[in-house]
Amino acid sequence: MFLLDGSGSVVSKDIPKILGTIKCNPELTGQPLPKDYNAAVMRVLRQFTEEVKQRQAERAHTLSLSHGQNYVLRELRVLFAASTDEDQKGNINVLEKAFRGPITRAVNGELLKLRKNGVTGENLVRSLARIYDQHNLRDWVDRRNLHPTTRSVPKIICSEALV
Repeated sequence: MFLLDGSGSVVSKDIPKILGTIKCNPELTGQPLPKDYNAAVMRVLRQFTEEVKQRQAERAHTLSLSHGQNYVLRELRVLFAASTDEDQKGNINVLEKAFRGPITRAVNGELLKLRKNGVTGENLVRSLARIYDQHNLRDWVDRRNLHPTTRSVPKIICSEALV
């Protein structure tokens, strides 16, 4: 919520304050909208959109991948590109999805060991499949699919003028 003054400048974003300001009795009669009302709403919409973009970028930055994840995902991409076996490509896709999201410290430790030892190719796929099974990553992936972290972008659904 944004509360604007008469010139269209943001006065407050404090929801309780705004709700207290716009509270009125049912008997209060409506008035015509102020001059340039829609232009003021559009300025706030642009500001709001920029804030949403900034918050999404911050969220994406905080969900950055670990060194172990980056290594594993890079090697899986190389292996996927070199493979002609559709079953192997399917397995690689499952592993990539599992190791792309949030992981536990234990899983990250195992990925760092793979990176340190330079494990690649089929040995990497076998090691990742073992980690996937040992740490029940299928359950993690299933939970992420049930409760996606991506939220829809907030939208302005109404505006109100106080005159």
